[in-house]
Amino acid sequence: MTSTSTATPTDPQETGFHPGHGPILEPPEGPESALACTCGGLLELTPDTRPAQMGRYHLHLEEVRREALRD
Repeated sequence: MTSTSTATPTDPQETGFHPGHGPILEPPEGPESALACTCGGLLELTPDTRPAQMGRYHLHLEEVRREALRD
């Protein structure tokens, strides 16, 4: 049986790794994916190209970093 959501293994340097966060691309292969974050704080239901999705993921991480600095 195949899982409906598959975490794509990624290099922490490539994703701008932040503890508790990681990209989940569904499907993990192919030119278009829907995007979620393992924190549950980001979910793009509309499939888009991988570079666009990873750009959104990096913006999410920047927002997380800014919020951490404010606390």
